[in-house]
Amino acid sequence: MEQIEQTLTKIDIYTSQIGLDVVGAALEELGQPTFTITDPGDFDSLLEGKFGAWDYFDKNLTKLRDAETFITLYLPDNEQSRKTVDEIHEMLKTLSASDPTGTLGKLTCQVSHIKNEDWDNLWKESFRPFPVGHKLMICLPWDNEEFKDKTILRIEPGQAFGTGTDETTKLSLEMLESIAPKGKTVLDIGCGSGILSIAALLLGADSALGIDIDQTAVDIATANAVRNNVSDRAKYICGNLIDAVTESYDIICANIIADVIIMLLPQVSQCLKPNGRLILSGIITDREQEVMEIALKHGFTCAERREENGWVCLTVFLDCTL
Repeated sequence: MEQIEQTLTKIDIYTSQIGLDVVGAALEELGQPTFTITDPGDFDSLLEGKFGAWDYFDKNLTKLRDAETFITLYLPDNEQSRKTVDEIHEMLKTLSASDPTGTLGKLTCQVSHIKNEDWDNLWKESFRPFPVGHKLMICLPWDNEEFKDKTILRIEPGQAFGTGTDETTKLSLEMLESIAPKGKTVLDIGCGSGILSIAALLLGADSALGIDIDQTAVDIATANAVRNNVSDRAKYICGNLIDAVTESYDIICANIIADVIIMLLPQVSQCLKPNGRLILSGIITDREQEVMEIALKHGFTCAERREENGWVCLTVFLDCTL
């Protein structure tokens, strides 16, 4: 598949262990919920066995011991990314002004550029098959390892969001399994890599429509559907909810951010079948109450809630008795 962008913008934001949550929440408010964290405290946790017992771990992990604490974002190298960099600089200035004791660390950022092939190598080297929920095993397309009693989902994200390693996607996948999508129709808003719609199809859904405002994501999701042999039941389109969706669905997934969820709730209610379920993810705990208040205002009731590392995923439904 031809890559549209030739380079990516890499943004390293230096903070402290205490500042990780604060800066992470601020990035989410800027519409950037997806990033990686380098924290030397994790090396100590490995040695102490907090992540389980290890007979061996890669020697490169020892570099973590002496690393600074920082957050890394990867964005397409375009005008919008340059605006995002400016917004991050302003955000860091604001945080620094409110932190005279330096508790949050340096609060500086370093911007660099990497080639697409370098990005591909970065995530491919670090990606290992892993289970989600009781049924799914997330693998790379060329991983031929067999996993007994697991449904294998082969994903290659490219430049699109969603591999299942992040909390918001993982929680959404668990919610999908909990709902049991067999025989149902699915709409995935902001489909990214297509992982949620493809998972629903692998778990027995009749059909799935994915929609994203980024044509690159649509192309990648379409390719991933082919990799998982579900392309006959999957469709991906570039556009927005109002213009592109004319039918109603049994399950709707919206793994995006709180502000967009709030904006879309009135429209989503028109696309959900009676007794349907709406999965809302990408919500930091500080915004959960706000999202739920708007959901209640539009007739939704919460059926299930899950939380992991400061991220919340909600399954809601339209209460027809109201």
